[in-house]
Amino acid sequence: MKRPSMYPHHEASLKKFTDLFNKQRDGLSLVMQIYQTENYRDDGIIVDTRSGKRITFDWEKRDRYFRSGEFRFSTLWQFERKLKKDEIGLSLQCDSDETAVLVAWHRDWLKEPMKTHRLLTDSPGKEMARVRETRHFKIYRYSEIILFRKMLSTALTTGRFEYSVF
Repeated sequence: MKRPSMYPHHEASLKKFTDLFNKQRDGLSLVMQIYQTENYRDDGIIVDTRSGKRITFDWEKRDRYFRSGEFRFSTLWQFERKLKKDEIGLSLQCDSDETAVLVAWHRDWLKEPMKTHRLLTDSPGKEMARVRETRHFKIYRYSEIILFRKMLSTALTTGRFEYSVF
């Protein structure tokens, strides 16, 4: 993790979101599971318990530029080092006050060219990193978690793991 200062917030927010996700009674057979052992690759999986199909995800709590469901940019960047992890299909990023989640499919980033940018991490100054950006993301408020679950169910049913499923 490039921002170890965020690790406790990251873990607590993921637990809270997983509890919210799994408490829904919408007739969908989706369960979110968090990996209990850090593997430095992904954070968990979403499983359709009827079909056994799954989506592996990466979780992040944003402390900048995303608050109360409002993201300050029209494009979303992702580190190339995360995109190179083939097992991850989905990026989930909660806002700083844990009221919404920003969702993007890794396939959509991989269609875009790689760029190098200076980014803030816990390192002194800014870190030069390879990134890709996409306009294909969606924000789901926690109060509308059922819409997020329906989108995931559609993705798993149709095999469409890209923005058209939004």
